[in-house]
Amino acid sequence: MTQIIGTIVAALLMIVLAFPFGQDIYQNYLVRQRLGTIMNPAERAEYRDWKGDASSFAKRLYDRCELSQGQGAVQCDRYRYALQ
Repeated sequence: MTQIIGTIVAALLMIVLAFPFGQDIYQNYLVRQRLGTIMNPAERAEYRDWKGDASSFAKRLYDRCELSQGQGAVQCDRYRYALQ
């Protein structure tokens, strides 16, 4: 009986510890999918060489767009969409 309870507790503990990692992986997947639909060929080439995750790349594109187009520019909405 104690072995069954110990196994259940260990399984629940593993699930609780793995949940944040799963969320992070899923969020990164969503951002990567959204970026794939909005990037131009130059940005795609830049993304292939990117060492970080998709969220940091989307943030970089959004910041760069705001610097060139201005704060809250409509042209930057596509990058903001990728970050959501």
